[in-house]
Amino acid sequence: MGLPLWASLFAALPIASALATAQTIHATGYLRSTIFTAPTAPCGSNSKCSWDAWTGAWFMPNGDMMVAFTMVTGPTSPSRGRTFMPEATLEQALGATENGTPGYSPADPGRDFYGLSGACPASPQLPSGSDACTEIVYRRSTDQGRTWTTWRTEPFQGIEPTPYTPAATLALSDGSLIRRVNGDDLRNVPNIPYTAMLQVLTPNRDGTYPANWPPLGGAGQVVASDSSVCKYQISRIRKLRDGRLIALGQAWRHATGHSGRCNSDAFSELLLVAASESAAKRGQWMLGMPYVSASTLSPDEWDAAQLANGDLLALFRTAASGRAIRRQAILRAATGSSCPDSGIACWVLDTSTLGNPGNLQHSGHPELLATREGVIVEFASDGVKYTVDGSSWTTLGGVAATDYYPRSIQNADGGIYVFSHRGSDDAYGGVSTADYCCVAQSITMQKFQLGR
Repeated sequence: MGLPLWASLFAALPIASALATAQTIHATGYLRSTIFTAPTAPCGSNSKCSWDAWTGAWFMPNGDMMVAFTMVTGPTSPSRGRTFMPEATLEQALGATENGTPGYSPADPGRDFYGLSGACPASPQLPSGSDACTEIVYRRSTDQGRTWTTWRTEPFQGIEPTPYTPAATLALSDGSLIRRVNGDDLRNVPNIPYTAMLQVLTPNRDGTYPANWPPLGGAGQVVASDSSVCKYQISRIRKLRDGRLIALGQAWRHATGHSGRCNSDAFSELLLVAASESAAKRGQWMLGMPYVSASTLSPDEWDAAQLANGDLLALFRTAASGRAIRRQAILRAATGSSCPDSGIACWVLDTSTLGNPGNLQHSGHPELLATREGVIVEFASDGVKYTVDGSSWTTLGGVAATDYYPRSIQNADGGIYVFSHRGSDDAYGGVSTADYCCVAQSITMQKFQLGR
């Protein structure tokens, strides 16, 4: 047997070709479509609300395309039956009351998702607009995005809709899924780690998947190789050409994990590395980059793409002088004493490259795609750009800007697919008005190829 599709796909990434040296690259065959809209619920006097956001996307080993996202249904306002997190639960989970007064009434009630749960139908059925349901929805396409079916659904409850955001989820070569869980968004759940967890869902021998992921906090899920780091947040997991995996996020530093600076100020950008897929499945993640002082780079969400020489091009969502900005830098491949964990290669931020030569704008989570053609493409809601040298950027013609928080993948034929959600970081039912009106989100797909 030849290489599986997954192996043949990533064995070629990113090989420089004629495109990588072309003067101008543009998108060909560009198409855009809406591939999913959540069931709608009454929202205001004459409108309906739909909420689906935070996409993830990956290929299965047989080439099937997957997209996953968070979906919310149910009553949009208290007058329609919506409930919020009880005060006692709020105090226990977050250690505080709202404004020091009885009763939970956050600044924006539309952002309290706690009561929008408990009425999800059995997987893979989808709820109606009236069912109080918050869940991760997985959709599968066997024909390169032309048609989609619901593969599985996973309900959960939290005050935020973000603990299981699937933007980092991907499939390993044996079909196992690996995902991040942000335990800090599940403070209403007792006796679990309130930090980042990396979980693996392994298919059964017959190729089916267990109905449930392993219990939270099980062996190998909490990746804490440095005892001085008490909390992690992960938002991307990437495969590298040599078989290693990296997980990108932020770290909060405090010995006890529940007080002081750990609960307030982000300490550093975080890069974890697993030496192989099997190491990642065993939970063997190590620190893959020395901590970066917040005075050098204010930590927030970021992404990285591998360059031909093994370095990483990193793009940061950060801030300076109180203003949200983008910065990029080269992370240099390193070994030995330069690395925080002995016995594993790492990357070190080259501060001399820290800047924004492409004038990239602040726009949600950075998203980079290392393409088969040897160029790196940056996707954002203000436009799409590419770089050949990892420094200068050029606008990619023939393709429109994405919607919010894009995720991009490329298949073995060179087809590029970008998934994002129409809307923003929206409350369910809209902002705090009498009508809670009106959010109409949906999941969109863009596809194209690179050409000259």
